[in-house]
Amino acid sequence: MKHYFFSLLWTLFCGCALGATAVPSGPAVGTIAPDFKVHNIVTREDVTLSSQHGKVVILTFWASWCGPCKRELPILESAQRAVGKDNLVVFALSYHDTDEALAAISRSAVKWQINVMRDRTAQVARLYAVSGIPHLFMIGRDGRVVANHVGYGDRTLDELIADINSALAAPSELQQRP
Repeated sequence: MKHYFFSLLWTLFCGCALGATAVPSGPAVGTIAPDFKVHNIVTREDVTLSSQHGKVVILTFWASWCGPCKRELPILESAQRAVGKDNLVVFALSYHDTDEALAAISRSAVKWQINVMRDRTAQVARLYAVSGIPHLFMIGRDGRVVANHVGYGDRTLDELIADINSALAAPSELQQRP
């Protein structure tokens, strides 16, 4: 039993702390991001990815028990506040959190600009081949994956900011129409 517990702890540690060096899985950069519907735990509304067409979407998989995830979310919150919801939308999808943890999170998340979402059946995590967290996908205004980041650390912050700026600079189909 002890061996199983320590193996589980090591797996969680590797999935969270060392994920920054992992090879990204899921939809490849340049491909159309798979559409999905998730539940916002604050507004209690169901939202689809396709309803955000024309905006840059940051889709991050995280959990309340993951240290790197807790460091990443304030950065994404700051980006959301700076850019505004007309141009950038952050979907923070809970990954294997308990109902109790989500209830506590929803009380805090009322003040957040980012959208805290629940993937109750892990369907979206499977669609995006998520096996460790944090795992972040950036989806361009045209619905294509523009970045795929596994893990989080100070060394990945500059890359994340560059990806956000690049995605925001790309014209949307809506801006290109006469």
